[in-house]
Amino acid sequence: MTITDVEATNFGFLVLYAEDMYVAGQTQPHEEPRIGLAGWDLVGYLIAQDAILPDRSTLPPGALKCISLDTTVFYGYLARSKADPNSYLVAVRGTSSFAEWVIDADFVPIPHPGLPGATVERGFWSVYDSMQLIGLDGKILDAKAAAGIAAIVGAGTATIAGHSLGAAVATYLSFDVAKLLGDRASACLFCSPRSGGRVWTTAYDAAVANYRLITYALDVVPYVPFDAPLFQYSTLSQNTVLQPSSAQAEVRFDVTCNHHVLSSCAMLDYVDTKKRVDPEDQGSWSCVIGPPGFSLNFALIDALATAVNALGAAGRDIVKLLSASARAKGGHV
Repeated sequence: MTITDVEATNFGFLVLYAEDMYVAGQTQPHEEPRIGLAGWDLVGYLIAQDAILPDRSTLPPGALKCISLDTTVFYGYLARSKADPNSYLVAVRGTSSFAEWVIDADFVPIPHPGLPGATVERGFWSVYDSMQLIGLDGKILDAKAAAGIAAIVGAGTATIAGHSLGAAVATYLSFDVAKLLGDRASACLFCSPRSGGRVWTTAYDAAVANYRLITYALDVVPYVPFDAPLFQYSTLSQNTVLQPSSAQAEVRFDVTCNHHVLSSCAMLDYVDTKKRVDPEDQGSWSCVIGPPGFSLNFALIDALATAVNALGAAGRDIVKLLSASARAKGGHV
């Protein structure tokens, strides 16, 4: 069953809460009462080795800019529906600086340990491979997150949702959960970079029957890692590409705004998203200008999206150039 825009918006907010819960360098997150108000009870947390995104100015010329690993930190949560105790949600947070860093990043493919011929992205996989499920008391429930989630879900259903770096990690996680739960596992992925090569994405399609990837035509992140001869990365097939011309909201052209999960929610369902924005997210909400209307910003993004769609893979270079240009001009036009 296809994940609807309404359902996707709900999942997007639950992932946003995971991002708001994050405390740098810690496994213990902030308390987040909005999860309960949204109809979910926390069951456990996800922890993993952090993705450190290096400052490009500190790297020597020609140095490989990849994700390195350091401290174990909070990465998300497992929750159970109050209305349906057999329904579970996993939310995997994104990384706030990821969109900025990814513009000039290089990516390294490695073999998937369980799929001959398949490759995944080294940094994303390293985060996932270290991911554990812990109880609300901080005790480890399972050293392998997928196995722990499947054991708790039992005969129920689980949706794994993630944003940005967290969407790539959620792709690996949902694949392994689906191997244990079958079609009772689904996924909703926002603004995800490519997580592997074509053999990997084909295997994912076969394993996860119900998933939805949601990207934005002007977000640079879903275009990387590039599908170049050296890397051979591939986008998941069930990809909804949001377009300025048909989205329910106009988003300020900015490298971070184009990538924010709240922007995606507003483009899917502007009225509902506006109602649900809380004071702590007003800074991010400033990315959303309002319903589509004539403005210099809208004229630019609509024309740019038309060019990107027409040029296909080459369009990534336009997005990359203008994203960097907008950032250099102060973050938006």
